[in-house]
Amino acid sequence: MVEKGRLTVRQLGALLFLCTIGEQILVFPAMITSFAHEDAWISALLGVAGGIGILSIMLAAYKLHPRLNLVENALRTLGPWIGGLFSCFYLFYFLISTSTFVREIGDFMSTQILHDTPLWIVHLLFVCPLVWGLICGLECIARSAEVFLPLVVLFLLILTVCLLPHLKLENIQPVLAQGFLDPFRGFIAVLTYPYCELCIFMMLFPYAKQEPHLEKDILLAGLIGGLMLTLTLTICLLVMGPFMTQHHWFASFQLSEKINIGNFLQRIEAFMASVWIIAVFFKSILFFYSFVLGITHLFSLSSYRSLILPSALLILAMSVLVSPNQIFYLKVIIPYWIDWDLTCGIALPVLLILVHQFKSRLSKI
Repeated sequence: MVEKGRLTVRQLGALLFLCTIGEQILVFPAMITSFAHEDAWISALLGVAGGIGILSIMLAAYKLHPRLNLVENALRTLGPWIGGLFSCFYLFYFLISTSTFVREIGDFMSTQILHDTPLWIVHLLFVCPLVWGLICGLECIARSAEVFLPLVVLFLLILTVCLLPHLKLENIQPVLAQGFLDPFRGFIAVLTYPYCELCIFMMLFPYAKQEPHLEKDILLAGLIGGLMLTLTLTICLLVMGPFMTQHHWFASFQLSEKINIGNFLQRIEAFMASVWIIAVFFKSILFFYSFVLGITHLFSLSSYRSLILPSALLILAMSVLVSPNQIFYLKVIIPYWIDWDLTCGIALPVLLILVHQFKSRLSKI
């Protein structure tokens, strides 16, 4: 086996939680509010319930061949040619996703904190830890996630508690004033961004220790991550209102600037930024890892380590080329990304399940 590392269920849960909130902890409020406006919190709650269903589909696809990751599963189920094309589609998705996450870090840092730093320098500073993490291995990544998880949760809870005096219930009224269409569009967006992107874990499930409560803990981690995003979205709506939330791309970062308790506890937005960077780091490194591991299995290589540096340089270049500016990213990339995520998170796993069942029935005839 190319990957000899083993994850505990707790480590897998920590990674799944961090991957669920990922870059969404900053962009989720603006994104969902742009679809559902003041009813975005309803879309988020419904989307969390639907997201658990998506995770169940991914678990069902994984259980077809529990010892094989997504690429190996596709090659076994669909054959070397169709399975190879299927795998290449996912590998390209992993590559572009990693590059996009790096670009989001660059756009955030260059517009909010490091205004005079060249974009490619920010990307390089972020890619270097990704390379080091892959060199250290999967178990090291998982142990780091266990260490950082309490810190991320603590900062998010501090943000919520400190903003309680600023809540205004009228900001989410009237409820369903525009009907059900806008909340439904927001619901689809919630299914897409936090949950369909968790298809990355079909590359990781085989390396988790098989414990009786594995599936339950995976679903629980996805549920808690979704509820944390819903809480952040709701706080943004209640404090800033739907209009300001929609038009601030990094809404929760702007929200942290409003904290001022007794003129003593204030200006903690840097802590909020650190939470986001930590979460995006783990999401990026999992996509990066899955990209190099998938190539290794697809071409039957002995190890993925020789692919780390070339892939890092490719990701560094793609992060600059993926979008000419932030406006292009918001207006052009995101609407089409929904279809891509739905395909990778729902359509293709369901296809794997159906083909496997069809072949099983044929073999019994």
